[in-house]
Amino acid sequence: MASDASFTILAGSELKDIEGPIVDAAKAAGVDVKFSYAGTLDIVERINAGERFDAILPPNGAYPALALQAKPVARDKLFYSRIALGVKRAKAEQLGWTKRPPGWAEIAKAAGDGQLRYGMTNATSSNTGMSALFAVASALAGKTEDLAVQDVDEKTLKAFLSGQKLTAGSSGWLADAYVKDPSAIDAMVNYEAVILRANDKLAKTDQLMLVYPRDGMISADYPLMLLNAGKRDAYTQLVTTLKAAPFQRDALAAAFLRPANPEVAAASALPTTAAVELGFPNRLEVIDAVLGTYQSQWRKPATSIFVLDLSGSMSGQRLASMREALKLLSGADTGTATTGTTASTRYSAFQSRERVVLITFATQVQAPVWVRFDADQLDTARAELRRQADAMKADGGTAIYSALAAAEDLARKEQQLDPGRLVSIVLLTDGENNSGLKPREFSERFAGGLPARIFPILFGEANVAEMQQIAQASGGREFDGRKLQLGQVFKEIRGYQ
Repeated sequence: MASDASFTILAGSELKDIEGPIVDAAKAAGVDVKFSYAGTLDIVERINAGERFDAILPPNGAYPALALQAKPVARDKLFYSRIALGVKRAKAEQLGWTKRPPGWAEIAKAAGDGQLRYGMTNATSSNTGMSALFAVASALAGKTEDLAVQDVDEKTLKAFLSGQKLTAGSSGWLADAYVKDPSAIDAMVNYEAVILRANDKLAKTDQLMLVYPRDGMISADYPLMLLNAGKRDAYTQLVTTLKAAPFQRDALAAAFLRPANPEVAAASALPTTAAVELGFPNRLEVIDAVLGTYQSQWRKPATSIFVLDLSGSMSGQRLASMREALKLLSGADTGTATTGTTASTRYSAFQSRERVVLITFATQVQAPVWVRFDADQLDTARAELRRQADAMKADGGTAIYSALAAAEDLARKEQQLDPGRLVSIVLLTDGENNSGLKPREFSERFAGGLPARIFPILFGEANVAEMQQIAQASGGREFDGRKLQLGQVFKEIRGYQ
């Protein structure tokens, strides 16, 4: 817990790379800065729920300015970063994009024709995905501030989204996933700063060329927004220090961020050519409607496989927490945009066209239970998922790897039957494997590669090293459920499905 003397900031997660230089510069100026991190929607919801921070530093100030219940008392842009489409040079040359930047319609056509495979964050979880979605929608509609759902060119937008082969809940993890396996995709929608930092870790043939669609993008403007009027002096000192030439010239250049100070030149690696800047929608109901439609109708459908531990150690509060987390995702109690339910809760609920598979295990692995969220059967699917959650009982041993093997076999079949689906596996266990397949046998069985990414949740007495190894081997990531409520962890994972 930060002391009262600290200046606390809730910031966008991609700023972890520049936390050190900010803290050092602030300390030299007599300000003790303490950072916490969250996605844009979560930043707003945590502040609206009563969490106390002296300031927020979101990647884009437009949504917080609309959605915060108590408006900031001061706001200063510290630096900025364009959002770009990073494309492998060979692919850009093949598509003719090295001669002339494409418009969004051309990018959508390449994706729809199967010529462009790209990664992008989930628009309901991360600013890059959200900004790109609104940029595409606005550019195709020829309007920004007065954009409405009915203005969106759905056919072209769906063609664009059909090329998305990798999704993520954060811009940093998306870049890390590309660095680990550059062969999986041809391109990535991300902050130019994150793309350039990733290029430093890549072979030349895998590095991404920055492409700025000629009909525009929405930049991240990184405003420091003061919430605590009692800390105005510390805020003023911090802003003065971070906008001064030494910090803007040295720290920002190393992170490929563009300076807000007009007297300081941007890093030489950043293009100096002008780019069309689109505006963020200025009505909350439009943002909510577009994001809701994106989740339920426009984005690629998903199959989410939940591998759930029902061994004896899960009895009591642990099982109750798992049940409640599943019910949260069922969407049965998420309400509507006007009933006070948070946006992230609505967006994280299972959507139309999704398939949810429950594989429970103890000493033995149970047969998969399918819950299909078909458009005309949403209420039935929600009720069925709640019924399945309530029926779960804990007893027996822990056959983790046998259950994971069943999930990966099912994932492979699902991908073969429907290649257009995003398929992922969530693993929740509170103990160590003591039945069925051993880790070595699981690895040997899938020596040729795991069909689907696995997202293990660190929980109870689960073996942390094993969970991390499972995540790494599958190209997934682990989530920590030991301190947060499982419902919060499940919501965060939804950004990766």
